[in-house]
Parts: sequence; C-alpha cells; structure tokens
Amino acid sequence: MDKKKNIFLLSLLLGIALFVSACSDDASGTKDDTGNTNDTSTEETSDNSNIIVSGDMVSELDGCVLQSRYTVGDNIVWRMDAIDPGTQEQMEDATLQVHLSTGEVLDMRYGSHPADTEGAPKFWTVAYEVTEDTPTGTMEYFVTAESGDKKGEFRPFNVKPSLLTIVEPETADQSTNTEEEVESEEITTNQNVDIVATNFAFNEDKFYVKAGEEATVNLTSEEGTHGIAIKGLDVAIDEPNGTAKFTPTEAGEYQIVCSVYCGAGHGDMTATLVVVE
Repeated sequence: MDKKKNIFLLSLLLGIALFVSACSDDASGTKDDTGNTNDTSTEETSDNSNIIVSGDMVSELDGCVLQSRYTVGDNIVWRMDAIDPGTQEQMEDATLQVHLSTGEVLDMRYGSHPADTEGAPKFWTVAYEVTEDTPTGTMEYFVTAESGDKKGEFRPFNVKPSLLTIVEPETADQSTNTEEEVESEEITTNQNVDIVATNFAFNEDKFYVKAGEEATVNLTSEEGTHGIAIKGLDVAIDEPNGTAKFTPTEAGEYQIVCSVYCGAGHGDMTATLVVVE
C-alpha cells in the first residue's frame, strides 16, 4: 500500500513540474528549431525624429495664384508648413530652406500672412525673382526643414505639367516705353520720389522723374514689411525703410513692385515710374 502511495505522489509531483515548466516557457517565449527563444512580447514605439513638410508655390505678381510656369520679371513664392508628427503642432523654431537645381539655397522666413493681421495663419515663405540670367526649362527644387535633431523634406510630384518651369518672356524689354514720348511740359517731375507702403498699396499710382538727371527714391513702410524694385532700371530697396539713387537715361514707363513678400495682397502692390525727356 505504501509503495502504491509513493508511486502516486511521485507521479503527482512530476505532473506539477511539467506544468510549471510549460507555464515558464509561455511567459518567456517559444523556442524555434535551433533552440533559441523568440520573445513574443510587443512594445509600442514611435519615431518622432521627422518633420512633416508641406506647401505650395504661387506667383506673387498675380496675387498669390497657384502657378507652375514663370518668366522674366515674375516672382516665385514658396509657402511651406512644418508639423511635428508626434504633437501635430507647427514647429515654429524650425529652419526651412529651398534648394534649387541652379545651386542656390533660399532661406525661408516664418511669419503671419497677411503680415500684422491678428489671427492670420503663420507659415514659412521666400520669394525668388526670375531674371534674364535664370535658365529656361524645368527648375528642380526641394525644401528641407530642421529643428534640433529632427529633419524633414518636401519634394514636388514628378508630374511634368505641374513642375516648376521657366519659359521665355513674351517681350524681352521689361520697360513699357510709350509709343509717343511724354512731353515734360505736360507734367510735373520730381527727382525726389517718396514712396509710402502700406498693406497692400503704395501712396501713388504714378511717379514722374526726368531723364538724364539723378533721382532719389525714398521708401517708408507705414504698415507691414515691404521693399521695392523698379523693373528695367536695376533699382531696389530690400528693407522697410531705405533710399536708392539712380539716373534714368531712357524715357518710358517702368513698373514698381513690392520686393518683400508681405501677405495675400502682395501681388497687388504695383505702381509706375514715368521717365520723361
């Protein structure tokens, strides 16, 4: 009797040992054919090292209209956003740059658009003027964003109709000389051109100066951040308040534009400088 009892106890202990061993294997993982343990536990991980970069490309001279074809005298504006994928919040401290196939790198600026408008959206922008030296054809570009150890990149779709393309100008001359010369006796010229800029207009539609005499352009930005460029005369002021001197030699009409992207109405900021004999 005692012998049968001992055999029963031994069998019971052996069964318990096998059960505990099986439970232990389930907890620590299973073994493959080589005898190595495969850990079946899972751990959620997230990679927040990247920056989501998105945006578009517009013509500032046409009132910030989406466009892919540009010519001499146009200003290309990139408008980009940088989002932290972990928080889905805008990364205001990020540094964004546009890299062109010409080798040029454009630093983007973060701010409200329209500028100085409460509640206006904020994003990164930079403007690029197409000149006679800009090569025609497809201009490849990509945008990079960095913030600490986080990085991101934007590249446009490789679809030919929507790729950035520089085309030949319809007319080579950027000045719009009048067919009939403007007689100086008919108007009053002023070699001191005082231009006052606000959002989004200049104080006058036309300014008159005399050919062959030195002229001074004074820019004052009373609202927003602006600059000016006079096409065909190589005159530019790229700061809110500044002065430039030049001597016009050829009579005609020359377009004045805002040279610093300042918001949704930027493309509407134009005036005319009339040079008379």
